[in-house]
Amino acid sequence: MRHIGIAGVTAEGAAIVLQQICRISEHSIGLHENPEITLHMFSFAEHVNAGPDRLDTWASLLEASAAKLHASGADFMICPSNTPHEVYDRVASRLPIPWISITHAVRTEADARGLRRPLLLGTRYTAASGVYDRAFASAASLVAPSPAETDRIHEIITGELVRGIRSGESSDYLATLIRRHAESGGDAVILGCTELPMVVDDANSALPLLDSTKILAATAVEYALDD
Repeated sequence: MRHIGIAGVTAEGAAIVLQQICRISEHSIGLHENPEITLHMFSFAEHVNAGPDRLDTWASLLEASAAKLHASGADFMICPSNTPHEVYDRVASRLPIPWISITHAVRTEADARGLRRPLLLGTRYTAASGVYDRAFASAASLVAPSPAETDRIHEIITGELVRGIRSGESSDYLATLIRRHAESGGDAVILGCTELPMVVDDANSALPLLDSTKILAATAVEYALDD
């Protein structure tokens, strides 16, 4: 089995994907079984406080994480945070180990399930960066929330979820937003933030979920086992 490296950004996102990898591995390999896993994280403050040169900073942090993961024996890496994938095209080709893209993994899953009109939920940065638009180019018609809705989703993620706060009010807000998308002809929802599964799940979503966290975990396990 290949050794999985996790370049963590937020504590919640890293924890959720680690749990998912282990749960999926049990179903694929056997009870209590999972591939070797190494997690590396810088202080989240280094990402949050990157300032106007945030892309350069994020690229440097991910390159440094990749080097540390490679030194630990990891054969490839994932990053359980959607927002820093804005620098994926800049750095992936020069890393010492392959970096499996979360957006590409979500696109593959959407294609497999025939989903063509998903609503994208994520941070303001993810919405503006076009990382999902590029991943889904010519394959689907992504639907974006309004600017005001995007701002509210951003506040939920950065003010609550990354700090481990689960709010019923926020869960209700997102469920209502998803229901409106379903009523307007949408066929899925991309949870384009690895913390969103804390407040959105199959029980409160009116549409099928493309959960980027779970999809990334499943893709990592599949890659680790395909050795």
